[in-house]
Amino acid sequence: MAANHGVLAQSATSTAAHDAHHQQPPSPSTLGKHGPAPREKRKQGVSPGYARQWRAALAMGDQGDAADADRALARVMAHREFTTLVAGDQRATWSRAAWMATRLGDNTRARRWVTRAVEAGSDDPDDVYLLAQLDDRDGAHEAAARHLRDFAVRWPRMLRYLDTDFVLGVARQAPQDAPIRLHLLEALLQSGWDANGLGIGDLGYQLALLYQARNDIAGVRRAIALTTSPDVLVKFRVDRRFDGVVDRDTEALDIEAAARRRVASLRTLADRRPRSLEIRMELGYALLATGQHAETVTLANQTLAALSAAPADAPAFEDPHYAVWVLNNRAIAQRRLGKLYDAQADLFRGTLMAESGGANVSQVLNLGQFLCQRGRPDEALAAVGRVGNMSGYGRMVQASVEHCAAIQQQDGTAARRALDYLRDHRDDAQEIWIRALVEADRMDDAAQALIAALAAPATRGDMLAAVQDWREPAALPAFVSVQDRWRALLSREDVRRAVAAVGRIERQPIFTHGGI
Repeated sequence: MAANHGVLAQSATSTAAHDAHHQQPPSPSTLGKHGPAPREKRKQGVSPGYARQWRAALAMGDQGDAADADRALARVMAHREFTTLVAGDQRATWSRAAWMATRLGDNTRARRWVTRAVEAGSDDPDDVYLLAQLDDRDGAHEAAARHLRDFAVRWPRMLRYLDTDFVLGVARQAPQDAPIRLHLLEALLQSGWDANGLGIGDLGYQLALLYQARNDIAGVRRAIALTTSPDVLVKFRVDRRFDGVVDRDTEALDIEAAARRRVASLRTLADRRPRSLEIRMELGYALLATGQHAETVTLANQTLAALSAAPADAPAFEDPHYAVWVLNNRAIAQRRLGKLYDAQADLFRGTLMAESGGANVSQVLNLGQFLCQRGRPDEALAAVGRVGNMSGYGRMVQASVEHCAAIQQQDGTAARRALDYLRDHRDDAQEIWIRALVEADRMDDAAQALIAALAAPATRGDMLAAVQDWREPAALPAFVSVQDRWRALLSREDVRRAVAAVGRIERQPIFTHGGI
């Protein structure tokens, strides 16, 4: 994990892990808080020399000397007098050691020390936040959800300082059948958390599904009322599990009106918080959804110009790491305006920018997909071939680009290899797997996979969203036939029956929140 700040030290969040545009799903937020400040008080029960050593060790680490602090803390904790410190001072030492280990990338030791601090009764929210992030990084999703729930219950007012994508990711990845999933979602929403005005994403839908399974009609309606994202409201309209609970003719479920409200809300928020780049990024998403592509370009131009013009010691925005997504929004807008050269240039520029404090993955994958859809398989393979570590979802996107390129190159062996990967890992991204089958012209297999995904409660909502009749730009040259086959798939009688059994397909007045 790279270094960043803890809850108490943060003024803005990091990690742009948004689901749109083939970015990887939400990943653990980066860390690196210096740890709790050392207490300035007379040490009782320890020698003056050890007291000075203890204070000096806890005071280290704030000036880029994490390694020195780590060694000094290790000596303090190994000293025979450590056990004579009062409980609060021991907890403060373990907490400080955990954050120093995190800054050094030693997450095993970080977990050991922060677990000890939390189990000893730490009242520092950063310790619980750190433990939740370490759990999430290690794939312990239930434990991460439990610790985040504890944070929300104990420090509800501190939730606004947490990384939005981390919160969304932990909530989404909490085990489907575990009680902690419901407990976490309720704790977040009862606290009033709304990502500092940006909205709760699809958490309202996830909570509504849990309430619906318990026949809690009032709970379902509360969850819907909290939802502001137009693409999420689409799910409520088209999923038959909510028939009889929601009135699809109300203004709340008028998707076009919801999209306009979101643009207006984000414009107001941007005016109130002019130094937030995250809000401008979200406003770009909202403009794209409503088809205001020229306005998206203008917003991106103004934002990127402000970033470039600001002096290094007085940045224009408090969260400049979102710049890569402002650029990505402009690329999508340019593509939809038919300016393919400009779109490709922006995507390439994005590949050179850092993402979440590390090497770029999302724009590299977007560029690869864009190139393949333009009929440039060699360039597409070259682009995605240099991607480093990525999530399971990211690897699915990479494999789909490899499959696309292999088909265009008429390389049957490579196409089968990529398709085999997509099949074996389809649980990471069912829609990508099904669309690859369509691309391979395996229409019966694609229909079977789509029908199965619609029948499964866990994947039904996403698949119903995938089959909607969204607004969309004309397909790029190499994908015209693929898009035609996708429409043919949705017109099949067996597919239509499967959709009708669990939902419905509607003409949506907005662009889908994803893709290039």
